[in-house]
Amino acid sequence: MMNRTTGGKASGFASPALGYEGRNIDLNELLIKNPPATYIFRLEGEDMRELGLPGGTLLVVDRSMAPRLNNIVLIRHEGRFLCRLLTKIDGMAVFTNGINAIKPIGDETEIIGTVTSSIKMYDHDISH
Repeated sequence: MMNRTTGGKASGFASPALGYEGRNIDLNELLIKNPPATYIFRLEGEDMRELGLPGGTLLVVDRSMAPRLNNIVLIRHEGRFLCRLLTKIDGMAVFTNGINAIKPIGDETEIIGTVTSSIKMYDHDISH
């Protein structure tokens, strides 16, 4: 779209970047609310692909944030770290990857933290 100039002023749409020329994006400020309790993990494997998190995705995990239903969480289950969705199935809280569910059983499953954001890496084939 072309702007028309009238009396030294442009008419039309202003640039979406107007007013942001000098601002840089600070990923620490944007993604980390509680630095001492925040960790970044790289997701390995394709367990969470069904929920939109392919292997290689970086997970920002806040240990101080209380998990709620329908949050993505990092858990320790049978000695392994896993990323799962905390949800309810048949009235019972479970951890799922969209295909399989893990029912929390005593001390075998511990919630490590809540995933507050994810960063998908596209330096690999994303076609599958």
